Amino acid sequence: MITREILRRSYRAWLSHDRANAGPWWLAYLWTLVFCFVVAAGFTIVGYALSAGSAGSAGRPTHAMDLWRWYQANLVISLCVGYAIHFLFSAGRRIVGNKRLLRLKQWQRTAYYTLIPIIGVSIGWPLGLLWALGVDLRQWLVSIPGNMVLASLLLCGLITLVFNQFFRIKTRQIQAESRATEAQLRLLQAQIEPHFLFNTLANVVSLMEADTPRAKEMLESFVDYLRASLTGLGQATHTLGDEIDLVESYLRILQIRMEDRLRCTIDVPEAFRSRPLPALTLQPLVENAIVHGLEPRISGGTIRVAARLDNGALVLTVEDDGAGLVPAAAPAAIKSGGSGTALANIRERLRQAYGGAAALRLDPVEPHGVRASLVLPVAAA
Repeated sequence: MITREILRRSYRAWLSHDRANAGPWWLAYLWTLVFCFVVAAGFTIVGYALSAGSAGSAGRPTHAMDLWRWYQANLVISLCVGYAIHFLFSAGRRIVGNKRLLRLKQWQRTAYYTLIPIIGVSIGWPLGLLWALGVDLRQWLVSIPGNMVLASLLLCGLITLVFNQFFRIKTRQIQAESRATEAQLRLLQAQIEPHFLFNTLANVVSLMEADTPRAKEMLESFVDYLRASLTGLGQATHTLGDEIDLVESYLRILQIRMEDRLRCTIDVPEAFRSRPLPALTLQPLVENAIVHGLEPRISGGTIRVAARLDNGALVLTVEDDGAGLVPAAAPAAIKSGGSGTALANIRERLRQAYGGAAALRLDPVEPHGVRASLVLPVAAA
């Protein structure tokens, strides 16, 4: 299913030539098609305005049907030019490679993204004239005046420059948003981890004399946790498997500290582990369940982490049988999906990754406990 969020992400990927987030292959061709329709309409309007200002202009539309035929001709030419440029960029990515394109100097990239549209126009324009108007290309090439060729090349270069600047501005905007997202992720990690880090180190110090093997085990688990956490932030893509590794390291540390007061089960099918997932979305839910649900109870409790597919969505749940929602605040918390820094940050991560296509829900569990659910669109992932 193609959602509004998938269309938005594919459009941004089409603007910035980012194949990694382009979605289904045909969406890029769809955006080129839409772009060609808009360009054809623009040239039809401009051409009509120019011809209307010239007295006795031959070929000027006199009624709506003539204008529609004019638009059809412009659309055929626009499609030929647009898809010629599209195919040239696709061929360029295959031949040169995205990594090599990113390593090009600024002037080299400018030349690359300027010359390809010019070549595309040089190929698509004559083909469009042939198919739309039946122009004899040989006769047209021979009879066309030199000054018209020069003017056409200058116009082509100007249009290419305008669109090149438009795409460059959009690309910079997308890159700036990506950098802001990364900065917010690092801020989120800084908000979540300090108290856990200090508590863990304090426990290690207290165990060094009383129970050295447990202190060593806790320290090793803490090293695994830090490795999983830092590796996740350093990767371009983060998966459910990465997040589960982080959760497992975190739970091992807490089990050493809480002993038999903490019991946990993780039911995530291996096939789901490769699915993309924004970093630090599942681990904070596990931490919330322990800190607010299980630790306040003398007997502790059980935490369950699971993943399943439900009506075309990937549902990740973190359920505990702890203290549950505070009765006075429960209705408001459920209505708003929960409150607090961790939950607010998770919602922001979901919004940046999926727009409005993902959700975070809190539900009470009978007889006591809380179930936190992440509902993620499978198609977007």
